[in-house]
Amino acid sequence: MRLADVFFWFASFFIGGLLIASVANGFREAFWISLLAILLAGAAVFFAGKIKISVFALAAILGAGYFFLADAKLQDIPFGKKVELSGIIVEAEQRLNSQKLIVAFDPKPSEGTILIQIATSRYPEFEYGDRVKAVGVIKSIEGEWERYFKKEGVAGLMQFPKIEFISKNNGSPVKAKLLRIKKFFESSYKNVLPFEQAAFLSGLTIGSTAEFSDEFKEKLRLTGTTHLVALSGYNISILVRAVGVGLAGWWFTKKLRLPVSVLFVIAFVVMTGAEPSVVRAAIMAMIMLIGDQIGRATYIRNAIAGAALIMVLMNPRILAFDIGFQLSFMALIGIVYFEPWLRKKLKAREEAGVFGWRAHFWTTTSAQLAVLPIVIYHFGFVSPISVPTNVLLLEFIPITMGLGFSIALAAIINPWLSWLIAIPAQAFLGYELSIINIFSTIITGLTR
Repeated sequence: MRLADVFFWFASFFIGGLLIASVANGFREAFWISLLAILLAGAAVFFAGKIKISVFALAAILGAGYFFLADAKLQDIPFGKKVELSGIIVEAEQRLNSQKLIVAFDPKPSEGTILIQIATSRYPEFEYGDRVKAVGVIKSIEGEWERYFKKEGVAGLMQFPKIEFISKNNGSPVKAKLLRIKKFFESSYKNVLPFEQAAFLSGLTIGSTAEFSDEFKEKLRLTGTTHLVALSGYNISILVRAVGVGLAGWWFTKKLRLPVSVLFVIAFVVMTGAEPSVVRAAIMAMIMLIGDQIGRATYIRNAIAGAALIMVLMNPRILAFDIGFQLSFMALIGIVYFEPWLRKKLKAREEAGVFGWRAHFWTTTSAQLAVLPIVIYHFGFVSPISVPTNVLLLEFIPITMGLGFSIALAAIINPWLSWLIAIPAQAFLGYELSIINIFSTIITGLTR
């Protein structure tokens, strides 16, 4: 067996064992249930004649063990009682009418840090690195949200406690500067664009959706266009390909373009705060880049397995409890494997078509079909108009993103220059928002 095959089967079985442990975690004797399921699966593979592959059941046992080792119980927290805690804000999100804060509290030196999510009023505005004192009741997380917050490392919730500001600049100075850059992008859009267009452009370029209204989020859901503002691998791959074109203009060789583009991805991830969703999107984009350069399905297969392995090692709970993780990988698998098969079976033409509509149609259809089981299981709803909506939008999204980054860069040089670039940006954003509004109205009318 080749080394590439050994790696693929090890990674696949390790991830499979971790998935079994994730599912069994809600039962008593979860470890023994997981072990039995893995042994039965290994035996089935053995008796199916895949003797060499069945050996990798040992990797599945390692995966299950890794999950249980990482799934340590959270510390004892005085739920339901009024407490006074002091800590540092590690995440601050300003929404339309409120703020969401993730605060790292240190109850006792021997117990380590715990994360509490706080919902508070829009003002006064807090930011990353602020040390605060909060007085309120910590609520336990139950029901369908329990696994989500556990995956995020959040131990409890506080709703509108009394918060007292203590001091600033207690976090990482590097992260603080990067978050200021992100805020500069948002403010530069607000200065030259209508509010809704500025918010949408922030989502397209830096994945910021905090100022989206509930109505607009629902429109994105109904039209199957939420991925456009989720800072997905698609968005980042647009940026990297643009960098590749620029590097080609500077006479970089094809071999040099890939590592430089990858470095650009890493820099962009750091600039946007290196949130887990952005890291996942960056890995997706780099897999697509490597796949484009290598052009061999075997290596793409290993790249996908390797990316998934790295991410579950970083956070083993995301495999079963992070819907975004599941959708990203299934969409990529659909594009890499299902799209060529579908095109061949239906004898599709290779030409991209006017505005690339044919290429977007097959890519969107393949991705949508691949994620269909996950979407139905989690949401119970599939947008019947997501394919035509995406076909009408995707050709113009790269241009819009390019104009968005140009607006921010121009704002550094001369504010009037950013106003000039905003003129064509308004035209594209207006078209895209109109398409989303029109198709969301259609689907709303059909479902009444």
